[in-house]
Amino acid sequence: MFVVIFILVASSVFLIGSGLFIQIKTFLRLREEADPDKKKPAGFSLQGEVLNRALKPFAFIINPVYKRLTYLNKLKHQAEILRIEMNLFVLVGLKIFFSILFGALAYIFLRHISPLYVIFAFFIGFFLLDFLMWKKIRKKKEDIVRCFPETVDLLHMCISAGADLISTIRWVIEKSIYNPFMEQLGIVLSEVQVGKPRSEALKDMSKRLQLSDISSFTRIIVLAERMGTPIEEAFKNLSDDTRNQRFQNGERVAIKASLKILFPLVFCILPAIMIIVAGPIIIKFSQGDMLPTSF
Repeated sequence: MFVVIFILVASSVFLIGSGLFIQIKTFLRLREEADPDKKKPAGFSLQGEVLNRALKPFAFIINPVYKRLTYLNKLKHQAEILRIEMNLFVLVGLKIFFSILFGALAYIFLRHISPLYVIFAFFIGFFLLDFLMWKKIRKKKEDIVRCFPETVDLLHMCISAGADLISTIRWVIEKSIYNPFMEQLGIVLSEVQVGKPRSEALKDMSKRLQLSDISSFTRIIVLAERMGTPIEEAFKNLSDDTRNQRFQNGERVAIKASLKILFPLVFCILPAIMIIVAGPIIIKFSQGDMLPTSF
């Protein structure tokens, strides 16, 4: 047991350390690219050389494995949706650290009950971050779907006034109330400003969120740009479609509400009503007060 804990601790420390080293290396490279003419402090190139030599064998061993694991790709995708600026090595190291922590606590307090609790605690600790991230992503996607029609209407009004798409996105982000969909539009705007094509930035947003509304939004803009049709007309049709779809979703939720209320009505409300109505009758019948008396 202690050998397993030692191996897991060493793995988590190695992964967290590797991720932090990669982040430091990236920071130093970006600082060097930002100020190419600035005089470098003493030891700057030596630090970069040390980091390169330290990370080269680890990257050669670990990176091909990481690229082939779909779970790690999914974890990276979740971090991108939540905009967690953390290296994948650090995330995996934290997951292993939490699994060790939960397993050690279960081993200390629950080992006399059953060793299965220790194994179960290891799994809980490992997938705790996944559950928290999944919960936040679900809440964020629900908020995006909820605020999507209003944002599309704002974009449509600005485009109808004569502005182009990028200026419209910038104006909506700066002047209107912030929502999660505007956050994603801000990512698209920042990517376009650094040189990425507009259609590619929109496709990346659709691939990142994997929502039908966002996919329709991206598809309409990309097709309008490819076919040369006026984007104002495309946004008008998109605004009408989103408004109708929201109305249909409201009707669908209202229909489901009658079915969802059936269970508490039958198993919670109806027994209480039966007790109140039939309870006195049953009590009197058991006491013989309701039986006919002989003359």
